Amino acid sequence: MSDVGMILQRVGATLVNDVAPKLEGDYAGGKAGMGGMLAVMAGEMWDKEADLLVGEITRLKALLSAAGIGEAEPRIESFKISDLKTMRNELASQLIELQASLEAKGDEASMALNRQIWGHLVATSAARMPSPPEFSGPDED
Repeated sequence: MSDVGMILQRVGATLVNDVAPKLEGDYAGGKAGMGGMLAVMAGEMWDKEADLLVGEITRLKALLSAAGIGEAEPRIESFKISDLKTMRNELASQLIELQASLEAKGDEASMALNRQIWGHLVATSAARMPSPPEFSGPDED
């Protein structure tokens, strides 16, 4: 049971491809299909969550370091998802404070760092978008 991502993706694919098409009525089939797609997306996120968090922590530390706050090198002591999220959230809180202060300034250095912060936020959001599932359509059985 150690490959949770693979298990979720297989359960999801089975729900979408095998179970949902055999259920009577749009409601039951739709619910099974939606549950299957959510399982597949959860499996994908499970697989890449630690990598995403370590990358976010590294970029947050670099942005804060560019403003003279903290150290550039992340000292990650645990790779448990919950610990990585706590660290990321603490750094994100510091970044919010930094960004608020930068937006109040009009100098070029502050505006440049603020653009880098917005670039980080956009890149982070894009990296966390789930991939669309690849399931066969009803006519492809």
